[in-house]
Amino acid sequence: MIPRLILEPERYAAVPAYQLLEAAAHGYIAADQRLLHAILDHPEQSIPELARFASEDHADDLMDLDPLLIDLFRVLRTVEALPFFVSVIRRNTGDVPDDLVESIVQLGAPAVDPLLGLLDELNQNDAGDVPFVLAALRVRDARVLEALTRRLENDPQDAALCLEIYGDPAAIPALQAALAQIPADDPRSRAPIQAVIESLSAPAETSPESDKTFNIWALYPEEAAPDFAALEDQDRLAMLEMGSAKLRADVALSYQGTELSDAARARLIELAKTDSDATVRGACWEAFGELDDEPELRDAMLQVLANPQAAVEEKGGAAIGLAEQSDDPAVYEAILSLYQDPRGRAKALKAMARSFDRRFASFPPKHLDDPDSAIKTQAIWGVGYLSLASEAPRLIELFEDDQFRTDALFAYALSVPGETSTGRVRALMKKVEEAAGEFREDEEDLVRIALDQRLMLHGKSPIFFPDESEEEESETVIALPKPGRNDLCSCGSGKKYKKCHGVVN
Repeated sequence: MIPRLILEPERYAAVPAYQLLEAAAHGYIAADQRLLHAILDHPEQSIPELARFASEDHADDLMDLDPLLIDLFRVLRTVEALPFFVSVIRRNTGDVPDDLVESIVQLGAPAVDPLLGLLDELNQNDAGDVPFVLAALRVRDARVLEALTRRLENDPQDAALCLEIYGDPAAIPALQAALAQIPADDPRSRAPIQAVIESLSAPAETSPESDKTFNIWALYPEEAAPDFAALEDQDRLAMLEMGSAKLRADVALSYQGTELSDAARARLIELAKTDSDATVRGACWEAFGELDDEPELRDAMLQVLANPQAAVEEKGGAAIGLAEQSDDPAVYEAILSLYQDPRGRAKALKAMARSFDRRFASFPPKHLDDPDSAIKTQAIWGVGYLSLASEAPRLIELFEDDQFRTDALFAYALSVPGETSTGRVRALMKKVEEAAGEFREDEEDLVRIALDQRLMLHGKSPIFFPDESEEEESETVIALPKPGRNDLCSCGSGKKYKKCHGVVN
C-alpha cells in the first residue's frame, strides 16, 4: 500500500528523502519542483538519504532516476555523490553524459582517486570517456599525468586531446616522444599532436572563473502528474482510494481508452456517482468514452446532463464521455449549454472536437486567440478534428509559441487543405513540414500519427503506423515503431489507438 503522505505533495517535507525517491522510482510521484524542494531545502538530512538510495541497485525500478540524482547531486556539490557518479560511468564508459562530467568536475581533487581506480579496472584499449573526465578535472597530480601520457602508446591522438584539455606543460616530453614514433610522411597523424605541443608550449592564459550557475529549476516543471499508464492497476486504485481530489481526477482520466479491469470499472462508477468533489465525478464520467454497449452508464451520464443541480465540472465530464453520441439531441444541446457557461467552455470545446460533428464547426475558430490557455488549446484541437481547412492557416502562427506548438502542429496536419488519400498523404507531410520550418525532436512522428488519423477519418487505412496485417501487404510502408492496438492513442484524444475517432478499418 502506498503511504498516504507520499500522495500529498504539500506534505513531502515530512517524508524522508529516501522514501520520496523510492516512490518516484516506483512511479507513484513525478519528478517536479515540489519533489526538488522537499530534498534540496533540507540538505543536511537529504544528502545521506540520497547517497543511500544511489548506492543501491535500481535496475528493476519502473522509473530511471539516474538523471534526477545527477541533477540533485550537482546542486548539492557533495563528495558523497562520487561513488554514484563512478557507478554511472562504469555502466557505460563510452557515453558519459555532459551533465555528469560537469558534476564531477565541480568536485575537483576528491574525484581523482575514484576515477583513477575506475581507470585501473578498465582495459587500456577500452577506457571510454574516463580519461577525458580525468583530464577535465584539471587537477595537477602526477598520477593523472602518468595515466594520460601512458595512453599515448595505444591511442596517441585521443590521448593528445585529453592532455590538451588537462593543460599541463609537463606532458610535452611524452608528446614529443610519441610524435617521434610517427613517420614524417604521415602529416595527418602528426598534426594533432604537434598542435597540442604548440598549445601547451604557449604561455598559459588565465581563464576567468565561470559564474554560470546550474539552474535545476528550469529543467523540471512546477507540478507534474505520475505516468499513470505505466503503473500497475492496484497502484492506480490505491491512488483513487487515498489521493487528493486533483490526484483522483488525474488517475480517473488516465483510464481513458484503456481496457478496464472489473475492479477499476467498479471504482470509477462508484466515484462518478458518490465522490464529494465534482471535478473527480466529471473525470470519472469522462473516462467512460466508449458506451455503445453500456446503456446503464449512458443513461446515468444523460441524467447528469439533464440535472440542473449538477456542477459544471461534472457536466463537462459527462458531455465529453457522450460526445460521440451528439446525434442524440440531449447530448447536442447539453454541449451547447455547457459552452455558454465560461466555466465549462473548455470542456464543451473538447466535447465538440471529440464528437466530429460539423454542426459545431463555428465554435473553435472563435477561441484560437482566447486568453484562457485551456480554452485556446481545445479550440486548436477542434480545428483539427473537425477538419476546418479554412482555419488551418491560423494555426501556423502558433508554431512559434512553445506552449501551443505541438497542439497546433497536430491540428494543422489534420486540417491543412489537400487531398486525403494514401497516394497524396506524403505531399501533405511535406506541406506541414514547410509550414513548420523544420521538425524538432519527435515532431515528425507526431505529424505521421496525425496524418494516419486523418486517413482513418476518411475511411482509409493508415500508412505510417499500419496494422500488422496491412504492413505485410504493403511494400511501401515506412517501418517505424507504432502504438499497440490497445495503447492510448498518441494524439491526446484519450481513446485507444485501434478505436481512435471511432474508425476501425
